[in-house]
Amino acid sequence: MADGVRVLVTDIGSVLFKFDPEHRFELLAARTGLQRGDLERLLFDSGFETRCEAGEFAPDQIRDQVAEMTGFDGTTEELSELWTSAFTLDEAVLTCLTDTNLTLAIFSNNGPLFADYFDTRFPEVAGWFRHRFFACRLGARKPEQAAFEVVEDRLGESVGVEPRQLLLIDDSRKNTAAAAQRGWQVHTFTDASALPHLVAATK
Repeated sequence: MADGVRVLVTDIGSVLFKFDPEHRFELLAARTGLQRGDLERLLFDSGFETRCEAGEFAPDQIRDQVAEMTGFDGTTEELSELWTSAFTLDEAVLTCLTDTNLTLAIFSNNGPLFADYFDTRFPEVAGWFRHRFFACRLGARKPEQAAFEVVEDRLGESVGVEPRQLLLIDDSRKNTAAAAQRGWQVHTFTDASALPHLVAATK
């Protein structure tokens, strides 16, 4: 399956990082005084987070919008820390990927509160991923074809690879299906147990 792979392209939430949105809600609730349900309605159900992911707002603009909606009175840096608190590195996944010695890339729908603070929030990970593709910087979100096209073009220019030499590891079947349609190799992630066999096939 992984024959000819030169670049491992990984999702962030629920793949490279364990994702716990409840922890984020707990911290946001404590910081704003709002109930979890109100925060979910204002920040997520409203479509605000999707707009952030699509790149409509810069980090400081996101902070101002969140302040208006929730009464949050902290800095943009603090808000980024609260936002990214939902993510915890899965060290087993990182080890599997780095042991391949292949080029590593991130392809994520996360917005600026993650993308712009990636180096400072997660320095133990950032050094391994020189190629980073966040939806807020691509102008499109997975599984939109436009997002995949930009990643293909940029990796083609910087690494000299074709779509068939890319392996996407993502927990969303919609995303892996979209990649497969473009000729990428794909793996729909459920847990880290399948990764050693998968990456062994790339060596």
